[in-house]
Amino acid sequence: MDAILNVTIEKATEHQVKQIYTGKVVAEDVPYEKFLTDFDGRFVEWIFGVVIELSVNEQHDALNRFLGAFFDTYVGLTTGRRITQEPLVMKVSPDLPTRAPDLLVLLPESLHKLKQSQVVGAADLVVEIVSPESQHRDRVEKFQEYEQGGVREYWLLDYLAKDAKFFVLNEDGVFEQRLMDEYGVYHSLVLERMHFTIEWLWHDPVLRVYEVVALVQAMLNEDN
Repeated sequence: MDAILNVTIEKATEHQVKQIYTGKVVAEDVPYEKFLTDFDGRFVEWIFGVVIELSVNEQHDALNRFLGAFFDTYVGLTTGRRITQEPLVMKVSPDLPTRAPDLLVLLPESLHKLKQSQVVGAADLVVEIVSPESQHRDRVEKFQEYEQGGVREYWLLDYLAKDAKFFVLNEDGVFEQRLMDEYGVYHSLVLERMHFTIEWLWHDPVLRVYEVVALVQAMLNEDN
């Protein structure tokens, strides 16, 4: 097992976390329950007692806004799902760090995992927007944690490289890459009827809400 997943103690030192995990340390020796109350609503994650602050920038925020509008519209036109965006935290397993995904999806059978300010257990779908400072965190740390925790579908969206990668959990509990079709369209495994052209993600300026609504309506109408 990778060293990242070997740190399963209840409390780690700042030095230990810095050796394995990435991010700006803003507090240490923080019990988990205290983290949930004192850091609620902040863009932070909990790594075995050490609190890591997440950074955002304009491009990250723009893509996050598009995703919020896209998923909100999809949910509004379908039924039974719950979409949440940061800073809601997710703890996929008691012995793994607590993360704050950019976006996560809970299907009806998973809604019981939503407990006040956190998701306890794995979301069905998780999206992370890859920033320059989060490359290792999103592609290595969270990839391993989400795989081990049982996230069924994981999106990695890198706005600088204009690169999107999608992974789904196979029967052996291992992430496998799910490719776009020959037209550059991605078809979600977890969310039926969700398929979209990857270029929508990199549109500059970011697509406006009414444009997103029209795109999602057209997407859903294709299956009618």
